[in-house]
Amino acid sequence: MQIHNKIFAKADVIVTPTTGMTAYSISKNALKTGELDYVNGGTIIRYQIAGNFLGLPAITVPVGYDKAGLPIGLQFIGKPWSEPTLMHLAFAM
Repeated sequence: MQIHNKIFAKADVIVTPTTGMTAYSISKNALKTGELDYVNGGTIIRYQIAGNFLGLPAITVPVGYDKAGLPIGLQFIGKPWSEPTLMHLAFAM
């Protein structure tokens, strides 16, 4: 939290990609047993982890598509109790 406090002393929000990669193929067996992919799973949630563990508010907005037509999102992470600011930013996008 100390690093985030230093950032928030100078900025209202932290802006990151929503995920560390676009969607990957899921095996057909996953429909029966579920999907467990530690390598891709860690990459996907890399930008969401800190905010979630620290209880910081965040919002994601779609901003486009990759070459395969899969959606890409942008995440705004705010200071504690900054939900109105995040909603304003998301609406402005």
